[in-house]
Amino acid sequence: MNELQTDTLIRSEKSAASGHLQLPEEWKEELRKLQAHMTARPFLYLGIAFFAGFVSQTFPARLIFSVLMRLVSWFSGPAILVLGAVKISDLFRKSQGF
Repeated sequence: MNELQTDTLIRSEKSAASGHLQLPEEWKEELRKLQAHMTARPFLYLGIAFFAGFVSQTFPARLIFSVLMRLVSWFSGPAILVLGAVKISDLFRKSQGF
């Protein structure tokens, strides 16, 4: 019985390790694909980068992004508190058996 548990534990560790190793391999493959696309069409990607940089440095865009980030940071605190209160109330309901 103990050998069966040990064998199952080893298998689960191997599958978890292969999952962790597989993800960086997928990222490397996607990076290779992107590099191939960039070398095939360099002016397109240069234009995209230039346009993104130009738009991000214009005054209205910076102002809009700044305002959006302030709003997100301002609303994230109360949202986290509300989610915490909901989780705590769920914990109390489960402990009371409702």
